[in-house]
Amino acid sequence: MIKHLLKVFAPATEREARTQFDRIPLAAAVLLLEVAHADGDYHVEEEALIGQLLKEHFNVADELLAELLELAEETRSDSSDLHQFTRDINKAYSQPEKEQIIEAVWQLVYADGRLDHFEEALMRQLGTLIGLSHRQLIDAKLRVSKG
Repeated sequence: MIKHLLKVFAPATEREARTQFDRIPLAAAVLLLEVAHADGDYHVEEEALIGQLLKEHFNVADELLAELLELAEETRSDSSDLHQFTRDINKAYSQPEKEQIIEAVWQLVYADGRLDHFEEALMRQLGTLIGLSHRQLIDAKLRVSKG
């Protein structure tokens, strides 16, 4: 509650920075960062891949990428769950598009060459939250791990 009040009464420049980005790229960046941090080891390769995925799948301009990632990291550390971010994705994307998003997230999971059990648990949770069946989640995983 206190965090919410602080955000409401935040200086105008902070509120303006938050509205500069579309909610979808911000939600995607938060989810990607959450997955990257799930195994407790955030790699340079993962950071580079997050930038690439945001540009490729969410049309984030190069000049805005660093600022978006900074805001996403701040938002991620302030949030208590993933529902608010997956809700935005569910509203904006069709089922096939959500499958593409989860495939991109699987790419990030495998960026360090291994699948940690925390990452796998988080991926199951994300799949459920964005409305994918277990089969769709596994199919996306297999496409990425074989490719």
